[in-house]
Amino acid sequence: MIKEIKNKFEKLFLVFLYLQPILDVSSGILLHFNISITTSSIVRLLFMFICLVYLIFCIRDKRINIYIILLAIYFGLYTATVLIIKDSAALGYEIKNLLTTFYFPIVLITLAKLYKNKNFNVKHLNILYALYLLFVFIPNILNLGFVSYAYSKVGNTGWFLSANVVGSIISILLPIILIHIKKIDIKIIILALINIYVVMYIGTKVPVLSLALIIGVNLIYYIITLIKRKKIALLSIILIPTILMIVCSTFIIPKTSFYKNLVIHINFLNEQTNNNIDKKLFIDHFIFSQRLTFEENTRKAFNASKPIEKVLGIGYIENYSTDQVSIKTVEIDYFDVLYRHGIVGFILFFLPLVIMMKKILLSFKKIDYNTLNIMLSIILIFALALFQGHIFITPANSIYVALILALAYNKKIKGTI
Repeated sequence: MIKEIKNKFEKLFLVFLYLQPILDVSSGILLHFNISITTSSIVRLLFMFICLVYLIFCIRDKRINIYIILLAIYFGLYTATVLIIKDSAALGYEIKNLLTTFYFPIVLITLAKLYKNKNFNVKHLNILYALYLLFVFIPNILNLGFVSYAYSKVGNTGWFLSANVVGSIISILLPIILIHIKKIDIKIIILALINIYVVMYIGTKVPVLSLALIIGVNLIYYIITLIKRKKIALLSIILIPTILMIVCSTFIIPKTSFYKNLVIHINFLNEQTNNNIDKKLFIDHFIFSQRLTFEENTRKAFNASKPIEKVLGIGYIENYSTDQVSIKTVEIDYFDVLYRHGIVGFILFFLPLVIMMKKILLSFKKIDYNTLNIMLSIILIFALALFQGHIFITPANSIYVALILALAYNKKIKGTI
């Protein structure tokens, strides 16, 4: 079995990678009809277990084995803490979330080792990116898509359950896709138009702002490059459609779900505050969607917890066995890991990421087209973990985060300009 895993692990990973949009769509459809089947969770946890087998028996790296042992000790102490401070009734929910959260560092280390001496064909990401777009676009134009919000705001997620999940995935993948576009043809143009439609009509701010950042930074880079190369004629050819696109967008954007939700949100805040929105409220509601309020509530529970919980985490059920019981997460990944898993869990979770990021940052010796877009993808990863959450701690997103960082760590992302 071990030999089979070692020889076929890359193929197994690619199969698993292609399952991602299918798992998300199947979960979205089933949960939309109130059918609670955890197939996607089971498949992803099974893959995490295979990753552990691969690391322990196929890689046999002493440092990785020590890390896995430390994780196992932490998992044991976390479980014991839940049983002592809460009870066995809470154990299932806590363990499920524990494994879901620590899926990321395990998969990150696995992919970093897998692609140390192997190349990754970016065509896989191109196909997956197109699938995510089509699973939103086709249901929406056929009026079969699910709404992004249960009430108040507008938008459609296609057959995905969460607008934030699919929005995050297409946001962090786009810069990597751009690196490998060699020429603009009819397929690229159609995909770009579908991309703009999905981003504008899904209803959330993140993909729109991410797209604007990616286009803006790349456009500035091209302009500077053309000026340095003294290609003024080509520069004018690029600027004319850019100006036309900006002009057209002023007419199109007000008709989109993105713009309508901004208006709805501002009007709601004005009604709640009698047109007197202060800076703190604006930042919390409009930028963080009340995540700062969630953080404050969870911080109070963390500060009031026992010393052992500050070290190992308060878990995912706050104020257990009280009238203030809550399972609401902060949705800011850094705080969720710290409060849910304590100081020890926070260190163990982010240690592989910090080590890898150090090498990745040191490899950025000059800013070229490749480096620029890799940096954009990584910046979006860390920014979305702050402003939206569920980037590092949700397997549907974190598999792509782990893959991008593992490829950047091993310098396997290369393209042309």
